[in-house]
Amino acid sequence: MRRPLLPALLAVVLALCAFSAPATAQQASRSAIYGGGPFYADGQAVMNTLRASGFTTVILWSFHVHANGDLVYNDIPVVQNGRYVGDPGWPARLRTLKQAPTSVNRIEVSIGAWSVPDWENISKLISSQGTGSSSILYRNFQALKNATGADAINNDDESFYQVGPTAAFARMAVGLGYSKFTLAPYTNQSFWASLKNNLGGSIVDRVYLQGYAGGSGNNPATWNSALGMKVDPGLWSKNGSGCSAGDSPATVQSKMRSWRNSAGIVGGFMWLYDDMKKCSAQGTAQQYATAIRNGVS
Repeated sequence: MRRPLLPALLAVVLALCAFSAPATAQQASRSAIYGGGPFYADGQAVMNTLRASGFTTVILWSFHVHANGDLVYNDIPVVQNGRYVGDPGWPARLRTLKQAPTSVNRIEVSIGAWSVPDWENISKLISSQGTGSSSILYRNFQALKNATGADAINNDDESFYQVGPTAAFARMAVGLGYSKFTLAPYTNQSFWASLKNNLGGSIVDRVYLQGYAGGSGNNPATWNSALGMKVDPGLWSKNGSGCSAGDSPATVQSKMRSWRNSAGIVGGFMWLYDDMKKCSAQGTAQQYATAIRNGVS
């Protein structure tokens, strides 16, 4: 009477494996893409391109915080005095990113860049107004959350590097519904490790380590050890005069595979969609997403 149970048990095990395999594959092939102006100005066409690309995360780069708290997407004002003032059609277009069929399951809004005072301004505003519901930071980032539907805030701090006000801002953002706070380091490992330890893994779930330009010498394995979590390294797509600089999809796949072997990475990202658009003959968004997936899986 017991022997017939063996095939039944085997069937249960196989069924459980079938359910768990897609989740594992999804984790192993997570991929993010940063983009600037085209994500705002290119209408529904760019949203459809992203949905079909294979990228799982779209990072809107970059939101600048002015001294008075205004939020500016690159050079376009989008939030002022607690109200969204940008293109009235943009929120609806962004909502389509996650509408099936799509590869996108996450949207992040990025703050900062090289040689901008965004995080310095955030610190001054926290010092003068705090992070309560009446503060301009609270009201403006609530309006940004409502407009973009973002799941996370991405910290692209490249100059400020102060744990206290940054952590205070991150906790305010989580309270507003941005469920995660991600990091985008290229240097100053000790700061990023301190910030991650301050916030904890429940808030910081991804680190997008720059592997290009000033971060071209970064070793993901070293950063894994310093931060206590696996980082997602990134590369720069073909860019520049004649599209001769940067990485092709083939070299992206090769570098991601090497980092997979040396550091156990489970994801990666690409910088920058704006350049992919200009240099599409050297690699499309879909080709770069495939390169990351093949490299890390």
